[in-house]
Amino acid sequence: MADPKFQCLPYIAHDQPDVYETPDAPESETSDFYDEEPANESIERLHISTKDSYNKFKGKYLTGNVDFSDRIGKKIRNGYDAVSGEWDLAGEGEKETPIQKCLRLQCEMNELMEEITASQADATKTKEEKASYEAVFDVVGTAKKVLESLKLEQAIGSETVAMGAETEAKKLLTKIEEYKKSGGADPAKTATELVYSSRIAELEHRLHELEVAVGAKPEKISRLAGSAGAGNLIEAVQSISAKAALLQPQQLDLIETRLGNLLLKMAAIDEKSAATGQDANREQKILELYEIAKTTEPIVQILPDMLNRMQTLESLHKYGEFLEGKFF
Repeated sequence: MADPKFQCLPYIAHDQPDVYETPDAPESETSDFYDEEPANESIERLHISTKDSYNKFKGKYLTGNVDFSDRIGKKIRNGYDAVSGEWDLAGEGEKETPIQKCLRLQCEMNELMEEITASQADATKTKEEKASYEAVFDVVGTAKKVLESLKLEQAIGSETVAMGAETEAKKLLTKIEEYKKSGGADPAKTATELVYSSRIAELEHRLHELEVAVGAKPEKISRLAGSAGAGNLIEAVQSISAKAALLQPQQLDLIETRLGNLLLKMAAIDEKSAATGQDANREQKILELYEIAKTTEPIVQILPDMLNRMQTLESLHKYGEFLEGKFF
């Protein structure tokens, strides 16, 4: 039975026996692990370190190009091959993927820029050589920006990380190595050529951005030029720029004023035409003359020749009548 002191309190079950909760067991007496059975020689227990396992497989991945078949071939088929994150160049005769070429080119450009920076900091280099290195640095930096703007990893997949390269980068590295070995090239001429190369690379980058914005297909360019009423892309851009300039606030006020004056003149012309009250018969005759003139449009070009021929025939007829009256 409930205690009499709880009789006046709500939510008390008076018709049920009292229940007393036992205290919780202390944490020292509890265990979250499963109690293993005593040592048994028939059971082999492996002691594995999670830290050592993590370090062993850190930076490695599984490639998807695997073959578990037992077919006979030149290459050995080992199934999955866990490789590290260090990438090697493709062997002779093997074709590189676009991701491999892109990443290898980026790595080579970074190494080249680091070498150029170290060469510029060398106090033994002359002023002309430092200027040449600076021009090369600008060329490589521009080419790197163009490569980064392609976003090839996002288009193909960023999970596959590989090294890649381009023929142009190899040629550039070869030229720089030859320049370092020769040491007898004209610094002024080399600097001028590198400046031109930097300018060409910048123009190629701008052309690439223009192709991305407008499109490289001739159909898109012709559609843009046709909508702007121009013959080529430059005229289309100039036409669009002129139309955009008219939308400036100071130009809008001027256009609004001109349109207001034009509306006033058109209203005055309408009032004058309504006041004169032109005759309906006159309007009908004007329409008939317009239709006649419209039907004679095909012979308008030959009309002067016809008139000239008729005048010639008229003089000939008069001369014939004169001869007929004289001899007969």
